[in-house]
Amino acid sequence: MKDFLLTTFELPACVTAEYYDSVDMFTRESIWQLCYRDLSKHDIKIASEEELSELCFNTDTIFPERLRGMAERVLQDGKTNHLNTCGLTGKGVKVAVIDRAICRDHVEFDGRLEYIKVAPDHPEIDHLDFHGMACAGFLSGATCGVAPESELVYFAIPNATLDREAYFGYQLEALKMIIEYNQTHASRIRVVSLSAGYEKSQWERRNELEKQLAETGCTLIDAVNFPRNFRGIDQITNHGKTSFVLNKFQIEDYERNKHREGFPEYFASLCFVPSGRRTSPGTETNTEYIHWSKAVSESWTIPQVAGAYACCLQADPTLQFEEYIKRSKKCQKQDGHTILDVKTILELA
Repeated sequence: MKDFLLTTFELPACVTAEYYDSVDMFTRESIWQLCYRDLSKHDIKIASEEELSELCFNTDTIFPERLRGMAERVLQDGKTNHLNTCGLTGKGVKVAVIDRAICRDHVEFDGRLEYIKVAPDHPEIDHLDFHGMACAGFLSGATCGVAPESELVYFAIPNATLDREAYFGYQLEALKMIIEYNQTHASRIRVVSLSAGYEKSQWERRNELEKQLAETGCTLIDAVNFPRNFRGIDQITNHGKTSFVLNKFQIEDYERNKHREGFPEYFASLCFVPSGRRTSPGTETNTEYIHWSKAVSESWTIPQVAGAYACCLQADPTLQFEEYIKRSKKCQKQDGHTILDVKTILELA
């Protein structure tokens, strides 16, 4: 993966946070930024940890000596779990992630990962991908997960995204496998995190499977039901104080839709999840980590909501997801936005 990534784009002559803020967020240049780079001889105009936290880099990035300590602190701070400050770990709660293949022996999942291949004979079933690694890490990772002691069952689907209907079909197959898993195992999966949607032709099947999952005591959190109640938000830590801000894409989305009937009320009802500037495990080695930039990925947000729910289930195994959502909307407002917090949800019982 490294050689391919390194040859897709060139670094600017002067590396600044402002430059990457101007790059289209859906390009490889924006996604990978400084990962796998030797920057020891580059002109890097970074003056603070807050500024460096706006960028994406990883444990393979070689910084000039003056920035190495700063980079390590930013990398470690990005592992911090801001949703769960009451000491719960999700211990005893079994969770599932459906996504593309990951490095299954990463230290983040040592002794807690059950790995199941969906369509095991597919040629792309073992093609590793950063997306699933980040989602699994933010839910169940030992140092960067919201529920670091939860038991993770990972359903790997083929890394073949060109035929969208076929690709999303593997997700539906994984949901069916989870239903069968719960019907045959004494220790059932309680929460499923799936950071993707479906084709319209698949919605009916998805809804059927969601109902069947619920009958086994399992909650599905995916890109269909998630955005009705939650949204990601950037978090900025400066001199020990954390603030929460919408990024420019979220602000633009609000401005485009604010005159639509019901939209302002919907937006005001959302519970926001700190998802920017986070550090996840990587796929290259079992000790690699990646610090993602300030651009919030809703893909990162879904597993964190799932992890927070798993922690709540540790404290109250009978808590229904609908009640969890209801309480989440009563969490404390910070910087004008309701911020998800496990402690508050449990105190509202």
